Amino acid sequence: MSSTVSFDVRGDVGVIVIDRPPVNAIDVTVRDGVCKALDQALASPAVKVILLACAGRTFLSGADLNELNGAIEAPTYYDTLDRLEASPKPVVAVLHGTAMGGGLETALACHYRVAVTEARMGMPEITLGIVPGAGGTQRMPRLIGARAALEMMIAGAPIDAGKAKDLGVIDAIVEGSPIEGGLAYAQTLADAGAPVRRTGDRAVDTAGFSDPEIEAYLASQARALKGRTTQFRTLEAIKASTKLALAEGLKAEDVISQASLKDREGLALRHIFFAEREVGKIPGLPAMEPEAIRAAAVVGAGTMGGGIAMSLANSGVPTVLIDVSQEALDRGLGVVRANYEVTVQRGRMTPAELEQRMGLITGAVGLEHARNADVVIEAVFEDMDLKKKILAELDKVTPPHTILGSNTSTLSVTELASVTGRPEKVVGLHFFSPAHVMRLLEIVRGGKTSSQTLVTSLEIARKLKKIGVVSGDAFGFIGNRMMQEGYFREAEQLLLEGAGAAQIDSAVEALGFAMGPNKVNDMAGVDVGYKVREELFKHQTRPDPYFAVSDALASQGKFGQKTGEGVFLYHPGDRTAHPNPATEALIAQLAADRKIAPRQIADAEIQERCMLPLVNVGAQLLDEGIAYRAKDIDVVWTSGYGFPRHLGGPMFFGDTLGLAHVLERVEHYHKLLGHYWKPADLLVKLAREGGSFEAYDARQK
Repeated sequence: MSSTVSFDVRGDVGVIVIDRPPVNAIDVTVRDGVCKALDQALASPAVKVILLACAGRTFLSGADLNELNGAIEAPTYYDTLDRLEASPKPVVAVLHGTAMGGGLETALACHYRVAVTEARMGMPEITLGIVPGAGGTQRMPRLIGARAALEMMIAGAPIDAGKAKDLGVIDAIVEGSPIEGGLAYAQTLADAGAPVRRTGDRAVDTAGFSDPEIEAYLASQARALKGRTTQFRTLEAIKASTKLALAEGLKAEDVISQASLKDREGLALRHIFFAEREVGKIPGLPAMEPEAIRAAAVVGAGTMGGGIAMSLANSGVPTVLIDVSQEALDRGLGVVRANYEVTVQRGRMTPAELEQRMGLITGAVGLEHARNADVVIEAVFEDMDLKKKILAELDKVTPPHTILGSNTSTLSVTELASVTGRPEKVVGLHFFSPAHVMRLLEIVRGGKTSSQTLVTSLEIARKLKKIGVVSGDAFGFIGNRMMQEGYFREAEQLLLEGAGAAQIDSAVEALGFAMGPNKVNDMAGVDVGYKVREELFKHQTRPDPYFAVSDALASQGKFGQKTGEGVFLYHPGDRTAHPNPATEALIAQLAADRKIAPRQIADAEIQERCMLPLVNVGAQLLDEGIAYRAKDIDVVWTSGYGFPRHLGGPMFFGDTLGLAHVLERVEHYHKLLGHYWKPADLLVKLAREGGSFEAYDARQK
């Protein structure tokens, strides 16, 4: 018997226990151990029923993803699960923790399934661009029907034990520890002489699974699946279960699943999956323990400050929310409560939990109330002088160990830190709006930010259940630099050349973005970018045209949705973007002033000109050491800026196009449009040596 899987006999039950910390991921040692333990159970006359259980905090959490890019060692998943299902003695799986993907597929191959109350289970393969490849598309429809199986696999979200029992995924919910509860259930089966009950012998219920019903369901999921294809492969595999016997259906599933592993979509999604787990590993950062964060303070009770306070409270950190007046404070706390009330209305929080979270947020007027905080995050307007004033005062009223964080989106953290006596404790903590929802936290390392502060900032991100990505200190850091110098800037250039705002947005949304750049500009506030550029122009210049349209709109007080007019028009109480003849006339005048003749622009050109600047500016950031790795850039853009995960992020997207091709097109637009398209040195180097950003990252370790 392997060290991963143990076997013993308890009464009439042969107990197979898998123990592969930390999450019982299925690898060859697990599969081999299960097969050998099964042999022992079948060979023992004392065993009437077999129990499959796991030690630790969870049942089999899923496949070992490191195996996906190579050949699966024998025994394969199909071999192992076929043997479980073919057992002449009943096999019971007892689920606890999170039984996901291959873990749940293993349970489906057993004859009976039970779970503890707290267990959650699901088939999230679609989030990785994969079609379930261990029998899930064939066995799940036989248990719960083809329609329910389709919904479960397309949604990809876990369900709880109660829902699983209602659907028929499990047979019972057991009490006590998983092994105790599973053992009791298995013994009742043994006492009753319960028969083997093979999932593969069942017929598939096809109610609700006609072509029109499938089409309607997929249409209902279209927004979440924009630009995706894995759902169609999954549907194809489920359809096979309705037409074929299990053995033939498994063969069909294998072909479909293997093809999904090679799709660009799946490769991109797995790239992001692994990248999100690596971005916290900073090259050259010494190993050290983070400082304890027992209490926090947030300065500024506006939308961003309130959201940051909610994030801290959600993680259990007592937080003081500070503003300059009681009126502003009351307004901010009211918005926080309203946000929580919406969560309660949606059933994601109880009224008691709402009060518990609000109890962790204390309102106060005056910076002196930050004196007991281990971290203070200022979240005031993007104004260098104002932020400096606040940080200088915080430096006086807080103890020396307190980290001073700035929620700046573009300003120099090094300059902000210069007004304090502790520049090593000053760090950029750039949250994204709404701060209590968005997963990204851009951590900006100033010129004197210490390693200890950086380690603690990464721990703050983890504590807040956010993805912390470290950036160097330069205008816009990673995300906003690429947006201002690349994506948004080129979208504005396209407006001047004759592309309509709606056409630009539609072309970009066709790639999988939830919203195009012009709608985002109006939603965020045209004035927000305007203020950023005001600060920028105090220190640097940019060749014209540079946000000529947005700056003209801002100067006219047309800030987007909040004023009812920006790039688009908005009716009261309606966020639908409507054509804006006044903006169209303004754009025509701005173009004429610059002698830019309008022309018809194809969607393909719009897509290329919005995407390729991201790749090029991203390469500049790598050249300058602002981003450690290309994958860090990909995580920033997929987690904070709406870049489609199924495209893998800007740098991965560039790799899939081929960097030689990217360089050729960038050089083309450089000749055509000038300054902003100058190829990054790193892009030139990698393209000419046949390299990739993935290979570049591999060298940074």
